[in-house]
Amino acid sequence: MADDTPMIRESPPRGPLGRMGQDTVTLITIALCLVSAATAWYLLKEFATFLRPLLLAVFLCYVIVPIHLRLKQYVSGFVSLVLMVGGSVAVLLLLALLVQSSVVALTEDLPRLEDRARGLVEQGQQWIRDQQWIHDYVPSWLSTTFSEEPGAEKQRADKIAQIALGIANVAWDFLVEAVIVGFYLLFLLLEASRFSGRVRKSFVNDQADQILAIVGNINNAIADYLRVKAKASLFLAVPVTVILWVFGVKFPVLWGVLTFLCNFIPYLGSIVAASVPILFAFLEVEPIWKPITAGLGVVAAHMVMAYLVEPAMLGKGVGLSPLVILAALAFWGQCWGLIGMFLAVPLTVMLKIVLENVAFTRPFAKMLSDE
Repeated sequence: MADDTPMIRESPPRGPLGRMGQDTVTLITIALCLVSAATAWYLLKEFATFLRPLLLAVFLCYVIVPIHLRLKQYVSGFVSLVLMVGGSVAVLLLLALLVQSSVVALTEDLPRLEDRARGLVEQGQQWIRDQQWIHDYVPSWLSTTFSEEPGAEKQRADKIAQIALGIANVAWDFLVEAVIVGFYLLFLLLEASRFSGRVRKSFVNDQADQILAIVGNINNAIADYLRVKAKASLFLAVPVTVILWVFGVKFPVLWGVLTFLCNFIPYLGSIVAASVPILFAFLEVEPIWKPITAGLGVVAAHMVMAYLVEPAMLGKGVGLSPLVILAALAFWGQCWGLIGMFLAVPLTVMLKIVLENVAFTRPFAKMLSDE
């Protein structure tokens, strides 16, 4: 005889015990997230010398692969590969050598530039003292000549020497990293054509298709962003370099490279790329109308690119919230410095695409979006 007694399902405990269980799960989740974040931060810092050039080579590979595929229509794949890698390494080394030589010359000029800055400040203070109608309305410290304590000149010289040494070390690191990026780029281009076949051999059909679809979405998004951003940065760096060269500002190639790289850093990059060469022009070039004109030209180039050319090229942009972009810049800048800020947006775009293609993490991807 069948038992018609309805089955009684146990419901989760309510009251204090149930809430304690939920609170425990929440605390464990938060603790795991914090431990994962701390572990990721530690690993990123410890393996920076390996990961930084590798990621730079990966993003450079996105720019080179379309040219490589076009070139293969006219020459063999091996010849195209040699031309692409050799040309890329040659360009990187040439830029690195130009930057390094410019930085070395700049460090030698630092004492003279410091004296020039002091002279300009003293001239400005003297002009304020001579203009009585201004002197009555400005703070007294603007017109007061500063007196140095004994030993201040030696301390200033030591500080300038430390700055020069730091700049020279950065330039040397840039040169070494350019060589490492070239080696990584060679092997990445060799392995790029084999990636799809290896994934299909390693996973079953459905998993392989899903992995390749995610990788394809990442490739398309990153390639589009880097291609357009590289063109926009080049269109900005060339006129800035020409303007500075025409008005006699030293190291125009250095400032052009700085402009090109900083244009990849949203918001903060344009400020740095414009202010540093303009400040240097005021310290270096005479008469005063030359640095003023050069500064106006540099600012005009940045504004035209930021408000007219680049929005038309990028369209809707990278689809990230401005707050997310600032947080990414802060995180990667603190982790890897200037190169980290350069990689911040592409890495965040990649993370967003990966989260979009996993059902569990799709809500987190929407939180990163600007929609």
